[in-house]
Amino acid sequence: MLITVFNAILIILITIVSYKYFSLRESFGSEKHRATAYAEALGTITEKIEAYENSHVNAMAAMAIEIGKARKLDPEQLDALTYAVWLHDIGELLLPRELLKSSEKLSRQNLFLLRTHPLLGEFELKNRCSVYDEVPAIIRWHHERWDGNGYPDCLKGEEIPLCSRIITLVDAVSAMKSNRPYRTRTMSHREVLRELDLQAGLQFDPELVEIFKGLYPESKEELH
Repeated sequence: MLITVFNAILIILITIVSYKYFSLRESFGSEKHRATAYAEALGTITEKIEAYENSHVNAMAAMAIEIGKARKLDPEQLDALTYAVWLHDIGELLLPRELLKSSEKLSRQNLFLLRTHPLLGEFELKNRCSVYDEVPAIIRWHHERWDGNGYPDCLKGEEIPLCSRIITLVDAVSAMKSNRPYRTRTMSHREVLRELDLQAGLQFDPELVEIFKGLYPESKEELH
């Protein structure tokens, strides 16, 4: 009898705990879904301000996730990478719009102003969001270069976080395949691969270039 009562109490406790767990998980999933939707929407708004004609951030996100999986990133890292892709240029929302739509070569002063956008993005996100703590740092360094000639901190090689290096690559690929105010002709996939080879070890992580070429070889259907 005691065993039966104990088992009954145990079953009740397990039921209560299970209910709480699934209730919290459902709540968290819903919150995460809303946060994801808002982040993607912000990315889309930013790309419109940047005068991209196609879905720049979604193309970037698809490529970044494939490369991240090839580099064995865990699900949490892939989430952070995806959020950072969608929000990587959010700092540009704080810059004059005419600066982003200009088809002329930027003056030194305007170029300096444009290059503040990773810092602005990091600062705004740190002050307004704490869900994914690494996302602001990933955004800060997405314009660093493998050779150390990037900005804002001139980090070099593996000093640059892996997710930032992935964004550097996919951002460049997406830009090369999109019409821009300063360049109306898009590059073919073959031309993109050639440019990546030229910049491997300079602008881009050479290992990531090889991964990209393996995922999207010249013989594969053109990226959209």
